[in-house]
Amino acid sequence: MKKVITYGVAPIAAVFGLFLTVAPVNAGDINKVYKDTCELCHGVDGKGSEAGKGFGVPDFSSADYQKSRTDAQMKESMTNGTKNPNYVKLSDLGVDAADVDPLIKKVREFSK
Repeated sequence: MKKVITYGVAPIAAVFGLFLTVAPVNAGDINKVYKDTCELCHGVDGKGSEAGKGFGVPDFSSADYQKSRTDAQMKESMTNGTKNPNYVKLSDLGVDAADVDPLIKKVREFSK
């Protein structure tokens, strides 16, 4: 039985894990991309989930936050990460680079 797990299940699990980290996450459907990759920490309303608040995520609905960040700064954070050790770059979550600008637009909409 140990050989079945070692030679059968483990490689399949490894390939599946690789697929999850490399495959684009709903490319083009920004609401789905946000839901699948951002909502866990940033919340449905952009104010931050309880877990996200514990990690120190910003409140996207705050006018002060919105004024404090340019689109270029947001793109930099989304693309290259932040100083927050809990933040995961979007590319590491399988988000296509073409979806970053539309995600910035979505983040901006939380303040309206």
